[in-house]
Amino acid sequence: MGLISLLIVLALLLGFGKKIIKFIASRICSPNPFKKNTCTNVKAKVTDQKQRDAVLKQGFSLDKVPENLDAIVIGSGVGGLSVAALMAKSGKKVLVLEQHDQAGGCCHTYIDKGYEFDVGIHYVGEMATQTVCKTYLDQITNGQLEWAPMRDDYDDVVFAEKDQEPRKYPVFSGRGRWKQYLKKTFPADEKNIDKFFKMMDEVHPEIFKSAFVKFIPLWAVWLLRVTGLLKCFTSFYEWENKTCKEIVWGLTKDQELRDILCYGFGDFGTPPSMTGFPMQTYLYKHFEEGSSYPVGGASEIPFHIIPVIEAAGGKVLVRAEVTQIIIDGKGRACGVKVRKGKELVNVTAPLIISDAGVHNTFERLLPLEVASSSRFWPLVQTAKHGPGSLYVFVGMNCDADELDILKRKNAWVFTGSDIDKVTVDYWNLSREEALDAEIPHLFVSFPSTKDPDWKQKFPCKTTMALVILMPYRWMEEWENKRVMKRGDEYESIKKTFAHKALEKACELFPSIRDHIDYVNIGTPLSNRYYFGAQRGEVCGLDHTTERFSLQSNAILRPQTDVPGLYLTGQDICCGGLAGAMWGGLLCASSILLRNVKSDLERLHQIIQDEKKAKAKFR
Repeated sequence: MGLISLLIVLALLLGFGKKIIKFIASRICSPNPFKKNTCTNVKAKVTDQKQRDAVLKQGFSLDKVPENLDAIVIGSGVGGLSVAALMAKSGKKVLVLEQHDQAGGCCHTYIDKGYEFDVGIHYVGEMATQTVCKTYLDQITNGQLEWAPMRDDYDDVVFAEKDQEPRKYPVFSGRGRWKQYLKKTFPADEKNIDKFFKMMDEVHPEIFKSAFVKFIPLWAVWLLRVTGLLKCFTSFYEWENKTCKEIVWGLTKDQELRDILCYGFGDFGTPPSMTGFPMQTYLYKHFEEGSSYPVGGASEIPFHIIPVIEAAGGKVLVRAEVTQIIIDGKGRACGVKVRKGKELVNVTAPLIISDAGVHNTFERLLPLEVASSSRFWPLVQTAKHGPGSLYVFVGMNCDADELDILKRKNAWVFTGSDIDKVTVDYWNLSREEALDAEIPHLFVSFPSTKDPDWKQKFPCKTTMALVILMPYRWMEEWENKRVMKRGDEYESIKKTFAHKALEKACELFPSIRDHIDYVNIGTPLSNRYYFGAQRGEVCGLDHTTERFSLQSNAILRPQTDVPGLYLTGQDICCGGLAGAMWGGLLCASSILLRNVKSDLERLHQIIQDEKKAKAKFR
């Protein structure tokens, strides 16, 4: 076996010869985006809407397109903005094109009738302390983002069955605190709870290690697997077929504890029987050291990334729907077609980066003959879209202090035991059956209580956000109807679902009922219209065990087999703000041909050392 292993290593080295040469050259030629700490003192918040719109709502026109572009990014979600900012910090001129009327993707906000709502960011982990993830976001915003800590018990798991008193279980941040609470609450399962957290500690470090398969040839991935050498690099793929339900149900017979250990699946939308245990692990570890909310709201994130892109000569332009990726006579991506009114205009660049998702990129944007011959095509045909959601945005005409509500925390409400079963059973209903059924799960949040700037901007007002996971097929028949003009039946159906959600919220928080002043409802079709999500999904590809298998993880890489075309965002990493950011970093690494994560970690260590030195001399 030793001789075989040696031959394999030699084969891999020979196969990587060109890549190694390119990599060494790139260390000389490609500037380090994290060469120095670019954080400056936090400036006063810009609250004037015209000034903010001048950054977030720059409409597309050809005269605004910079000359001699290095790259075009399709989509201004965090995956698109982060890779554009990293390239800008390496001296590249990047154009970001957004089909919506403002930049930011799920980080955008909207104001209506005196209320402001975040559409996708409810809370973010790894920002309460100086983690590597926070250092990354600090650098691509020049340190201008501020974060407000949520409560230590940042989530409540609430079981609210009909005609029963709700049972609430808090989820704590702080290393070991949630585990200790669960052991105290479920003493008969103390050893099983220890096993659960021990497994998470084993799996979590392997998640980032697993990404190396995105940068080596696919034949090398196959060779590592069949020879067993893959385990020399990571043990992640030993978990790839193990669902969260399989792990948790195997640990305990207490159904309430099972449900609590699996409660967070709503953050990415895939039930425990379908999602891999590593994804659940990543989610819980993400919040282990604390949960935070961006001061000033989620739109602060794109508002501070865009100037970094513009500082290198780039632009972020909205109302710029990309209808096609242009392929030249040599089969290389060389530009995009952009809808401008009734006309299509061409914008060219040597690199095209798609933050539109794998399905959109290969099924809608690429010419069929190009897409269908790609190695991505079989995966695109089988990979599932993540579930859609129904949102209910509620405004209340009083200060939060007048209400008995959650402040700086969220609630995950379940109306039945065995949350996996009730969720899957609900999704399997027809729309007509679902209209008469009880909603099995509901996310409840009061965003205005999380933002310390809220009362200054919107005095005597409070907001609530409700989210229900909803199959796209229930609304599919109206997908080709114009927004705001989908007809009375559509309006009636979405109001019925929203009313159920709102009634459950009023049962849990009765003080809100007499203060409801504003209600707006978004369905999976709203996600399709505003975010360009084909099936109304918020977190991209469904987070199933298949999605994170070795084969899928290796294929879902930043560099495609269409020359000049790269992918960024959630689909090449995982869902959520951090997942989209890491997708941007992986894409930047592939384009710049350098280990950008190592660059980031070195700067992070320098910043940590400087902080320690300052603290020592205080």
